[in-house]
Amino acid sequence: MISLISKNEIVGKVSSFLNRLSISKRLAFWYGASLFVMLSVFGYFLYDSFHDSIHHNYDRHLRFEAEQLLPFIETGDTLSMDITGYSRNEALKSGIEYGTYVRLYDESGELIYRSPNFSKINEPLKTSIPKIAGEHSVSTEWQSMPARTLFYPIENDNGTFCGWLEVTGFEWTLHEELSRFRKYLFVLIALSVIFSIIGGYLLSRRALSPVSSIINTAKSITATDLDKRIPVNYQVKDELTDLADTFNIMLDRLQKGFEREKRFTADAAHELMTPLSSIRSDAEIMLRKSRSQQEYEQTLERVLDEVKRMSGMVDLLLQLSRIDSEQHVEDGAVNVSRIAEGAVQAYQSHADGMDITLETQIDPGLIVNAHGGYIEKVIHNLLENALKYTPEGGTINMQVKRSGGEAVIRIKDTGIGFDEDTKQHLFERFYRANEAAVQEQKGSGLGLSLCKAIVELYGGEISAYSKGIEKGSAFVVKLPLSETN
Repeated sequence: MISLISKNEIVGKVSSFLNRLSISKRLAFWYGASLFVMLSVFGYFLYDSFHDSIHHNYDRHLRFEAEQLLPFIETGDTLSMDITGYSRNEALKSGIEYGTYVRLYDESGELIYRSPNFSKINEPLKTSIPKIAGEHSVSTEWQSMPARTLFYPIENDNGTFCGWLEVTGFEWTLHEELSRFRKYLFVLIALSVIFSIIGGYLLSRRALSPVSSIINTAKSITATDLDKRIPVNYQVKDELTDLADTFNIMLDRLQKGFEREKRFTADAAHELMTPLSSIRSDAEIMLRKSRSQQEYEQTLERVLDEVKRMSGMVDLLLQLSRIDSEQHVEDGAVNVSRIAEGAVQAYQSHADGMDITLETQIDPGLIVNAHGGYIEKVIHNLLENALKYTPEGGTINMQVKRSGGEAVIRIKDTGIGFDEDTKQHLFERFYRANEAAVQEQKGSGLGLSLCKAIVELYGGEISAYSKGIEKGSAFVVKLPLSETN
């Protein structure tokens, strides 16, 4: 339980330490750790294979020594060995490091012969004779050095097993090679891990540089400085460039939102100042001295007119603000043809009273994806403007046609028209032309701005045309038709 708690504490401390590091450092750490594990596993198997290969090669040397000794072994009635004529006799007499040690056992494991160099050794060589006849090798520690022993089975002339020939040699030179190889592996793995951590850190820093740009840009943006954007390298397309693009899109929306709020505040303050000043002036004048009831009534009527004007203006501003804040959404299937027919019926009596001919050409069943109330507002505003600025005896022609994949609403009148300079500002908020015929009519200058905002909300476009003053005008609205249309 104590060891488990200590392990959990260690893991917790390591995790806490890593969580405090930057992403690039954590990536470099895990890259280095992964490479260390892989190289360690690879090094272990490589070292183990090399170690087995060395033992195998040394076993071949011991087997060769044993086979050279076989002719000097007598396997008759009694097992014996005489190496007097052996060419490598000196090897069986030499010292510890370079000598070859030979012992002969009978089939029961009793020692029959041992080489002369055993007399120079104080420490006995402890080995375990195999229980099954067959070649067998084993590594031991003898005289504080690594030794390798091969048991070679002896057979008589009849092919019957009759004893063991034990051949032992020292592997200290081979183990030195193994030790050197092990050191090389350690150094190579350590250098590889160090360079991988450094390279991984530099690479991750470079790969995460867009994140630094996002952080620096976000820190530098204030409510009064929203025009900054994150630099994006479009030659590289990856998740970080997508993140930078997404962040820039978000900044665009924020900037537009702030600009809408500022414009709404400025427009409302500017346009409401005139009627408020008029109301205040009338009230101050009426309070200077006693007035007649008729004067009070006249003043209250003027105040009421200004209040109505302000209420209408505020309502239009709120509608504009609400539409500006919305994104393009498909509110539902709307029959533009039916809305246009309803608008014509609503204004027909007004047109008849002004002796204005209202002509219509409406294709049935034109469906768009939009909010029905918004589309109705656009058509009503355009018809109302046409009636307002068309003199008696004039003509208004309204067409609702299909053109390709669009519903086209065209309202043409024989009214006062406009020039090119007026056309440039026609859809700006609170703009009203300077012509007397325009100024004589009541209006806030927000109607066409509202129409433009609604049409563009649903992916459409609105435009105006006129050949000049007193030559009439035409307003054209294009809205994409529904896919089911």
